[in-house]
Amino acid sequence: MAWTWCGRSWLPASYAVYAALCLLSLTSVGHGVSRKQTMPPLVKGKPFQVYWNVPTSRCSTHRGVNLQLDDFGIVANTNERFIGEKITLFYSQRFGMYPSYDGEDPENGGLPQNTSVEEHLRQVKMDINNILAKDFQGLAVIDWEEWRPLYARNTGTKKVYQTKSQELVRGRNPEWNQTQVNAAAKKAFDQAARNFMSSSLSLGKSMRPRAYWGFYLFPDCYNYHYRDEFPTYNGRCPDIEIKRNNELTWMWTESSALFPSVYLEEKIKWERGDRGKLYARYRIREAVRVSLLTKEQYTPPIFLYCRSHYIDSKTLTPLNEIDLVRTLGESAAMGASGAILWGSIDFSRTTENCQALKDQVHNVLGPYILNLTEAVRFCSRTLCSNHGRCYRRNAEEDVFLHLNSRSFRIMKGKRRSGKVYVKGRPRVADRRNYRDNFLCQCYRGWNGVRCSRYKKPTASCRAETSPLTLVLVLLLSLLLI
Repeated sequence: MAWTWCGRSWLPASYAVYAALCLLSLTSVGHGVSRKQTMPPLVKGKPFQVYWNVPTSRCSTHRGVNLQLDDFGIVANTNERFIGEKITLFYSQRFGMYPSYDGEDPENGGLPQNTSVEEHLRQVKMDINNILAKDFQGLAVIDWEEWRPLYARNTGTKKVYQTKSQELVRGRNPEWNQTQVNAAAKKAFDQAARNFMSSSLSLGKSMRPRAYWGFYLFPDCYNYHYRDEFPTYNGRCPDIEIKRNNELTWMWTESSALFPSVYLEEKIKWERGDRGKLYARYRIREAVRVSLLTKEQYTPPIFLYCRSHYIDSKTLTPLNEIDLVRTLGESAAMGASGAILWGSIDFSRTTENCQALKDQVHNVLGPYILNLTEAVRFCSRTLCSNHGRCYRRNAEEDVFLHLNSRSFRIMKGKRRSGKVYVKGRPRVADRRNYRDNFLCQCYRGWNGVRCSRYKKPTASCRAETSPLTLVLVLLLSLLLI
């Protein structure tokens, strides 16, 4: 079945029922259920883009090694700076007054409950004006990792945020028992964290409305248990974490883009099973799921943070082709808007590192990215009339958006520094592959199986619905969740 997300008779008047409709459809994400519309790509005609978020400017300025990222369509800031006009990553020290603990020592109040949101936002305003041009329209990513916005998720090394929240409550209510203290601490932390993060996004969007704002690593589904459960690992997000992500619907709604992560550890490279594939697949599926939970008419774009190299490799071991498919390829096949390749300053510390990175880009990474982005573009044009993005019909099938070697060839320009390009066009077999294995998520205003019908977007997509219909929808959602 397929839901008509903007049809007059289906949309709920209240958010609770709207969320229920989303949840109902999400039980079959990627299994033939149509998605509500999404925002068009940042660059017209490029439904999937790969961004370079690695500080490699010194490779060309100090090491004499030019990576030539543009030859493969990889989007980078001018001179490959870490902060620039295409993508900017705000670390906590450069975005407002982020409360945190360094051991037992509080910074900026330590807890969001102890921090003045007004003072924080004043500093955020200055930071945005100092870092982002007024006409900035790229990706604006906030990287806050010291604590998580849900009290229940602050465990392990983050337990201090629960402990200090409880101490704060106990100091004001010394007669309360532990159950009362814990409940009040949870409520206070969750409310303060939401206010702190939501207001930060709101201010960013109001100051730079053409930028795409969101938090790095959100959503996360905490399926890291492959480290302990190799024999039985299935990649699925724990049910409790899915429930907690539902509690963060305010964040998905407030964000103008989602920036989850699918970094791979090197141990997965040597593991012959499908752990790496399953780990990445279910993280991407969860990002797609929460994108459909928002109150907005259109889903926010999803940009997956990926790596060109394994995260725990001391020797900067590059991802092999299989793991590039598991991360970048999986992202594109599931309908993400793009991917962000992150890396540290280590890549440009020596001439040898720069040269090794260039070899990886030119021999493996770059050609694969060009193959992938062109295949996504051809699918969009062929299947979705250039007005939508292809996504996998069945999320569990290993089908990808790759160019058919019989139909396309990757060529290099005749000039010595000539740009790499794709030559060819889809054959009948390619069109059949698109039709059999993929569906279209239409861009804003476009409708139909092939996104070929345009209807001017309305200010609101909500309509009155009878109480009986609301009850039935809620019952159905509860049965299927």
